[in-house]
Amino acid sequence: MFEESLETAKLEAEIIELRKSNLTLQAKLIKAKAKVDDLAAATVEAAHNAVIDLGGIGNVTPPSADKRKARELVCLWHLTDWQGGKKTPTYDSTVMVKRVNEFMVKAHKLVLDYRASRPVKHCVIVFGGDMVEGLFNFPTQPYEIDQTLFGQYVTVSKTITEAVQFALTIFEKVTVVAEWGNHGRIAHRGAVPRPDNLDRMCYELARQLLADEKRLTWEDSVNDWQKIEVGNYRAIAIHGDEVGRNGFASPSTIVQHIARWQSGSLDYDFRDAYIGHYHTHSSWSLPNGFGQVYQTGSTESDNRYAQIGLASMAVPSQRMHLIDPIKGRVIAEHKIWLDGE
Repeated sequence: MFEESLETAKLEAEIIELRKSNLTLQAKLIKAKAKVDDLAAATVEAAHNAVIDLGGIGNVTPPSADKRKARELVCLWHLTDWQGGKKTPTYDSTVMVKRVNEFMVKAHKLVLDYRASRPVKHCVIVFGGDMVEGLFNFPTQPYEIDQTLFGQYVTVSKTITEAVQFALTIFEKVTVVAEWGNHGRIAHRGAVPRPDNLDRMCYELARQLLADEKRLTWEDSVNDWQKIEVGNYRAIAIHGDEVGRNGFASPSTIVQHIARWQSGSLDYDFRDAYIGHYHTHSSWSLPNGFGQVYQTGSTESDNRYAQIGLASMAVPSQRMHLIDPIKGRVIAEHKIWLDGE
């Protein structure tokens, strides 16, 4: 009887201690939640140090000034849906970097062709979102990545930085327009504000690393659509998940939705729209007869979700345009294949 009472007393004491421990943990959790800004700042600093440890950002050598008087063209790169950290039989972070570099080489060759007749001094880089693979979009996602969120943050930030640096070596002026996507979402849908997005954090880190570049214009925006302004040319950049239920919409629905924005509901007068999200390269005319919706592909390959769920597959690609800033329209479109050919 005494032994049973002693055992009961021990169990009760353990329960009391567990309750105390639970209360302590809850208090710590509340305190941690109250210091989200401090934690975020610490994360940015840690990632910044990690990027520097990977080799730093180096110095950018500007190109020689083009003094020709001919009317200029402006180059636009739409770089989107890198899905950095995604792991499939044919795709991972290493392949991502390789394909981004392939785009840079091919885009540069095209720019040199255009420069044979006209100056091309300015490049607008439109980052379209889903630059990271993320972790919170579907249940099996943690098993289909080659890096955690932290690793994705570091690798993608560094790749974005290097892409902008490369542009600064071949253009006299570079403007970045940065849109974020659904894969950059942190935690499950609705758990945190939409602007708290890993894509946006990657952009911000790259922007800070390049803050001393006087020839670079790069503004941050909390909007989930972005303005593109090149002389008289006006366009918008969205990721693509903003239209439709659960992030999917047919081409006709996308066009109708953007046309309603164009008619005045967005309070911004624009001609064209650039979207990603669907990993395929397409374009559709807007009802006014002038504008276009330009949908750009992905650097990714072998997407099982697209194959099974959407019966869709595409060869990796990105987009490059030449814009006449006086007439305010696209005069040349290029789909740049990234399959090593």
